[in-house]
Amino acid sequence: MNKTIGSIMMILLSVSVSRAQIPGTQTGLPSAHNSQECKSPDRAAFMPKANNIKALWHFDGTVGAISNGATIAKGFSTGANATASMTAATLSYANSSIANFRQAITATGATSTDIISLTDSSTDLTAGTWSFWVKMALPASGQQRLFYKSNNNSDSGYLAAIYSDGTLEFVKVKSSNNLKLQTCRLNSTYFANTWHHIVITWDGTTTYTADNVNNLTGVKMYIDGAELTNPGAADTTRFTGTCSNTGNHGGYAYSQPGSGTAGADTGLPLFLMGIHASYTSPAANAFTGSMDEFMIWNTALSAAEVATVYKHQKCN
Repeated sequence: MNKTIGSIMMILLSVSVSRAQIPGTQTGLPSAHNSQECKSPDRAAFMPKANNIKALWHFDGTVGAISNGATIAKGFSTGANATASMTAATLSYANSSIANFRQAITATGATSTDIISLTDSSTDLTAGTWSFWVKMALPASGQQRLFYKSNNNSDSGYLAAIYSDGTLEFVKVKSSNNLKLQTCRLNSTYFANTWHHIVITWDGTTTYTADNVNNLTGVKMYIDGAELTNPGAADTTRFTGTCSNTGNHGGYAYSQPGSGTAGADTGLPLFLMGIHASYTSPAANAFTGSMDEFMIWNTALSAAEVATVYKHQKCN
């Protein structure tokens, strides 16, 4: 009897020690499932520069078509709601397949006049970070907008788009030449129809002196926690084709410092989806695919901070 009890105690002690020796966990689960790492996007202490988060939309709602005039709820109490303006039922809520998220918004792209937008000073930026998740194919032609806030590409605002060849672009609009950054072409096999986390940061500088060596735009772009710079032929997973200009643009395909004045963003609407008839320049197609967890900071996050945001949202 005493031997049996002793054997049971030894087994329990062995299991306890084995679980305690698993690194990076609290419960013996793999670290990817550690509750201290897997967090929904929020304006909370774990989020880098949380006090600089100016806008957040979880894109959560009842699964099904989004109705005209529907509120796209803000993600924190002092944030701003967005509004859906619908002429057809091309925007809808669908359950997200990303761990720790709930729903996402899906757009068919059948009409560009189904719009999600807001006009609020929280999106008037003199520097910024835009963070969001997308699941989409590369456009069949031209470019698709990812977000847009500009006085029709005149001298104010900012925008981001993805082109049919896989180029991701950010533009800070200026009166003479826009500040601009473009990545090398994303590999469609890698990118298409898989959830990816995209982050664009801009440090607020609007005029640089081009040196034809470095990316002197103050802009950086990231996918899944890693900057979208291409060392050349070596990175064939994320990129496709040749990208011969990376040595001239700090690892990007093209950079343009920008010149002229940059007007204030005040009073301009931010479009998260769709294209308004009064804001058609540059020419683009409406977003087609799924988007989730859109966040805006009024400062540029560092590379380490971008990686932290991805780590918490992806749960790894």
